[in-house]
Amino acid sequence: MSKVFKLFKLALISLLVVTLLLIVLIIETKPLVVVDATAQVDDADTINLLLSQARQVTRKRYIPQTIIISNPQMNSIVGFLQRAIPEFSGEITTTEEKLSAKFSYKIPINWFSAYVNLEGDLISSAGIKVDNIKLGDLPISGKWALSVMTYIVNWRTESDLGNLALKQVSEVKTSNAGVQIKLIPIHEFLVSLNEIRNGLSGTDNEELKQRVTYYLAFLDALSFSQHRGGLPLADFINPLFKKVKSKTINSSAVLENEAALLALAIYVGHHRMANFIGKVQPYQNKVVMPYYRPLLRGRSDLTQHFVISAAIKILSQQGISNAVGEFKELMDRAEGGSGFSFADLAADLAGIKLAVMAIDPLYAEALQDALAQVQSEDQFFPIIDNLPEGLSKDVFSRQYGNVESEEYKEVVRSINRQIENLPLYQDLTIKESDSNNLL
Repeated sequence: MSKVFKLFKLALISLLVVTLLLIVLIIETKPLVVVDATAQVDDADTINLLLSQARQVTRKRYIPQTIIISNPQMNSIVGFLQRAIPEFSGEITTTEEKLSAKFSYKIPINWFSAYVNLEGDLISSAGIKVDNIKLGDLPISGKWALSVMTYIVNWRTESDLGNLALKQVSEVKTSNAGVQIKLIPIHEFLVSLNEIRNGLSGTDNEELKQRVTYYLAFLDALSFSQHRGGLPLADFINPLFKKVKSKTINSSAVLENEAALLALAIYVGHHRMANFIGKVQPYQNKVVMPYYRPLLRGRSDLTQHFVISAAIKILSQQGISNAVGEFKELMDRAEGGSGFSFADLAADLAGIKLAVMAIDPLYAEALQDALAQVQSEDQFFPIIDNLPEGLSKDVFSRQYGNVESEEYKEVVRSINRQIENLPLYQDLTIKESDSNNLL
């Protein structure tokens, strides 16, 4: 017994030593890369070209194709991540021989500056070849890193998707301008991808899925005396949250609010939002949606911004929700785009605010009561009449500089102040204040 105890003690000490050694090698006191995300996302308008290529690839899936990704496109995506996750920073550069990527993540420790730094190269070659990978001061074999990533994808999806994905790339060619990725015909890969459900999308919360399905069916069953093109969104929110209130009696207010807002985003926002939740459509081989998309301030696009931003907030972190809306508007500044719209951004921020309050246990039930009595969008949506729209990249730069300028931030602060002062949230504040007085 004594010998077993000594062996166990030795194994434990060895494990601690290895752990400490790894921490020393991986954790660093300075970031590997410090970049200005503001400058990176200023090239967000170039992403539209990349999205066009992606659509082309799926349309021409039966023939070999080449995707060309420029340095501004890659770094604008990295900049978006940095705007969404302030602890993260990254930078990508290319030469004729390789693509070099550097990333840093600040560990949230108040009393100590601690960073996880990762760097590596994607080499110009047939297929995919990575090299010079380092996690902190710990060197990692490129082949081993690819094997681990492939294994994780295969394990998570219970398939050979990781191996299939690697086989789609026939050649990687880098230059000073960016990278070219040559693909074999990807039809079979897309078929396999479509068949793989487990682990790719959706949530493991089966109860939430069931509630979303229920509310989708409820929304689809709503009937209106005058179903003209362009019903106000309030006409959907009022009956939906009356139903939510009745269901909360035997359930959680937060859960019911989450499910109702996700269902609303799928029903009146875009049916593909369901991909982030799982199989929630109530009827087989049918996608439920209104005949006409409801309106906010007389516009259906604002409805989409509002409900989809609320759903993204529920499914992610608030910083990501803000960054998604901002990045989308920066993309729209491209020639041929709709231009940067502070009205769209206001709809994003209003949707995020609604979701924040809906999933806060302190306000969840009070919000249900308020939304069940909503008669007008004025109660939950800001005035947009004076907000600039349709700004091209040049006009935006002249008037607001960038997303870190004081001029830009003041407009955003003004929008947020208006949202905070909406009757819906003022009533909730009063109710909370009253409840405190009763304690």
